[in-house]
Amino acid sequence: MIEVVRLQRWLPYAALFLAGTLFSVAVFLGWMRFGGAIFLSLIESGLAYCF
Repeated sequence: MIEVVRLQRWLPYAALFLAGTLFSVAVFLGWMRFGGAIFLSLIESGLAYCF
């Protein structure tokens, strides 16, 4: 019974970690796919030198 309570306590943390990991992977893949276009649009607007 105590192990079930212990598992339920960590379940929200595990879900948040999984969601964060999936979000990070999605952002990384998006950057790999559209990074050049993003950088060129930043150059056009003059914001590329801020990064």
